[in-house]
Amino acid sequence: MPMLDSSVLGALKSFEAAGRLLNFTRAAQELHLTQGAVSQQIRNLEDRLGYRLFLRGRRALSLTEKGTVLLQTVARSLDEIERTLARLGADAAPLRLSCVPSFALCWLMPRLTEFQRLAPDAPLRMLAEFQAWDGLAEGPGGADISIRYDTACCAIAQARPLLDEYMMPVATPAYLASHPAFAAGESIAGVAMLHDASPWAGAGDFAEWRVWLAAERPDWLPMLGGAQFNLSSLALGMALNHQGVAMARSALVWDELRSGRLVDVFGRWVASPARYMLLSRDPLRRETRVFTDWMTAVCKRFDAERRQALWPGSQALPEA
Repeated sequence: MPMLDSSVLGALKSFEAAGRLLNFTRAAQELHLTQGAVSQQIRNLEDRLGYRLFLRGRRALSLTEKGTVLLQTVARSLDEIERTLARLGADAAPLRLSCVPSFALCWLMPRLTEFQRLAPDAPLRMLAEFQAWDGLAEGPGGADISIRYDTACCAIAQARPLLDEYMMPVATPAYLASHPAFAAGESIAGVAMLHDASPWAGAGDFAEWRVWLAAERPDWLPMLGGAQFNLSSLALGMALNHQGVAMARSALVWDELRSGRLVDVFGRWVASPARYMLLSRDPLRRETRVFTDWMTAVCKRFDAERRQALWPGSQALPEA
C-alpha cells in the first residue's frame, strides 16, 4: 500500500497544524475541524508510521524527536506547494488591503518595498478607507486584510493589536520661532491649532487635544478650537507648511521628527486611547499569513526603535 494515500495526506495537514501550535484544539479551529477529528487523524497517522509523533502530557503537548524531524519536512513541503500553486495561478487574485488613509500614506507606504521583496508573488491592492469594523465588506469585493486605528471597545474580538500610539503637539522650527510665547509655554495668542476631526470611531470634536490636555493640564493652555480636517495627514501637512500646531501621532510624524522638519513642542507624549489593529478575512491564506507576520514584525521593530530613541535605557513609554 502506498505510504502517501489520501488519508495520510490529510493527516499530515492536521499534524503540521498541531505540531506548529502544540495544541489539538487550536489546530482544529484553524482547520475548521473538530478536536476529535484532528486527534483521530494523528493517532491513525502514528499507527500507520509505527511510532509516536507527540508526547501527550496532562497539560502540555510536545513533539517526539521523530515528530520534530517530520514536522520540519512537512511544513517546508506544504509551504513549497502553496508557493508553487500561487506562482502558477495565472489569475491569482491580489491581496486586498484596506487601511486608514493617514497611516497608509505616512507610515505603511514607505515600508511596503520590504514586503514586496519578501513576497514578490503576492500582488497587493491598497484601499485607503475609513469604514468602522462593522462596516467592512464580507463579499467578494471586500478586503482580505483591514488595518484600523481605533479604541479597544470599538474593535472586534478577532482584531490583532499592531501598534500603540502616543500623541504630542508638533510644529516647524520656523513656526515656533515666530510664536516664542507658545514655544515657551506661556500663551497661545496668535497660534493656529490644527485638528483631526475624527481620529477614531466615535471621537468627539478636538478629541486628541482633549486627551493630551487632560493628561498634561497646562494652566496657560485652555480648551481650544481651530481648523479641523477629515485626515490627520492634512492637519500635519498644514503644520509642515508653517501654518500652525497639530496634535500628531508618533508613527505618522516619526520621519519628520527625526529629520527636524517638525519639532515636538513640549516634549510631553501622552498615550492615545486608540491603537492600530489588524483583521484578516482568511487567516489561513498564504499571502494573508505572510503579510500579517511581516506587518507584526515591522511594527515590533518600529516600536523598539521608538522606545530606544525616545526613552533609552530603563525608561519606558507611558502606558497606552
